[in-house]
Amino acid sequence: MLEKRVFRIAFEVLCIIFGSLLIGVGSNTLLLPAHLLSGGLMGICMIIYNTLGWSVGTQYFLYNIPLLVLAYIHLGKKFIIYTLLAVGFDSLFLHLIPIKMMWTHNIILASIFGGVVSFAGGAIMLRAGGSNGGLDVLGRVIAKYKNLSIARFGLIMNFIIISVSAVIFNVQSAMFTILSMYVGAKTYDTILTVAERSSVMIVTDKGNEVSGALNEAFNRGVTFWEGEGAYSHESKQVVFCVIVNIQWADLVDIVKGIDETAFISAIPAHKIVGNFKNVW
Repeated sequence: MLEKRVFRIAFEVLCIIFGSLLIGVGSNTLLLPAHLLSGGLMGICMIIYNTLGWSVGTQYFLYNIPLLVLAYIHLGKKFIIYTLLAVGFDSLFLHLIPIKMMWTHNIILASIFGGVVSFAGGAIMLRAGGSNGGLDVLGRVIAKYKNLSIARFGLIMNFIIISVSAVIFNVQSAMFTILSMYVGAKTYDTILTVAERSSVMIVTDKGNEVSGALNEAFNRGVTFWEGEGAYSHESKQVVFCVIVNIQWADLVDIVKGIDETAFISAIPAHKIVGNFKNVW
């Protein structure tokens, strides 16, 4: 069990580093040289780079400090540790990779593949349980307390970034930035499979402890009821909740940490009506 968990953590850390590398490559070799912008805080850093010449990597690190403090207060320990790691490698790769066209001089190809590569890096990080920081952190804090998804919050911020792009560059650059963000968002959703959720049923002897731990960890509503084993006729509690699939591994760790003999089953939940917050 311990070896499996260590392997999973090592794999997640490697995914975060790889995601940071993709963000650095996409930004510095495709988007920035073509005067195109990424979304969120990265886009803000790019605007300042193009107007004042400040290093994108240094900016990204400094601007993330107050956001990471906010994340530490409101979000989970694993998330903040992985996000710190991601922000560090993001800043490193953005600072070290030269800002110049390396793959193509065609602005259309730069906008398409810049969006694909950069957004793929961010999605891989989120699948690993972290984030590349920036406005995603603020979006997750808002999503935790308000029924506003990260995607919707990001759409608002990106609209502002695109508007600024049209002013400081030209309308054509803004149009190519929109193309890059659109292709990137499709890539992001494909990798993240944001719509995939599961209904989870847990049969345990410790229903109160399990439901309390899940509610605290995921900020999700949890329901449980009394049951009875058909063979043993022993009293059991059946715990029910709906999660985003990326939370599955954490759920198993939490439940097994409380009750090693618990039975856990999950089935796809394609449609949900009620108070379920899509925070991914």
